[in-house]
Amino acid sequence: MCAPANWRNFDAGPAFWLQKYVPVIKPLLLRRGFPDYPTNIEYGDVVRGLPFQSRSVGAVYCSHVLEHLALEEFRITLRNVFDYLRPAGVFRFVVPDLEYLAKEYLASTAADAALHFMQESHLGERHIMRGVRSLPRLLFGRSKQFWMWDYKSISQELAQAGYIKVRRAQFGDSADLHFADVENIGRWENCLGVECSRP
Repeated sequence: MCAPANWRNFDAGPAFWLQKYVPVIKPLLLRRGFPDYPTNIEYGDVVRGLPFQSRSVGAVYCSHVLEHLALEEFRITLRNVFDYLRPAGVFRFVVPDLEYLAKEYLASTAADAALHFMQESHLGERHIMRGVRSLPRLLFGRSKQFWMWDYKSISQELAQAGYIKVRRAQFGDSADLHFADVENIGRWENCLGVECSRP
């Protein structure tokens, strides 16, 4: 939902597409709890490819996006972003931290520790919606997290995709000040931030 004017902002969700291109449906989606997207967001799917030339982009940022991709989609995304970045271009992102969640779970003596872990990781389903009422969420939502990451595993994936200078990042610590326009401290709390670049 953060879409500053000095960035090109993309969303690939079906609900966003409907709001943008079939505006008569927007009130229904808002009543169903979907957000009212900023008007300067463009429809674009980083897995299928965004409208950028190879080696043309200086910086890419995503906040709580990569965990909603299946492993194969994640790897395609890493390759796509790598292709968009110009030499020394920076890729920065934040995702839930599987290691943090696992440590919290293992350290807890509460009877509901497993329930808390499943809720915080968004890996479980509290209930299965059935019937026609479930169709909007099934068709237009992608809130489920398909793959969780810790620093060790995600840094290995980045290195295998060709990224260099892979490091664990903290909120606001990038040398590129443009990232200050898109980062929100609430999205970084107890999460895994990573910054890397193209050679």
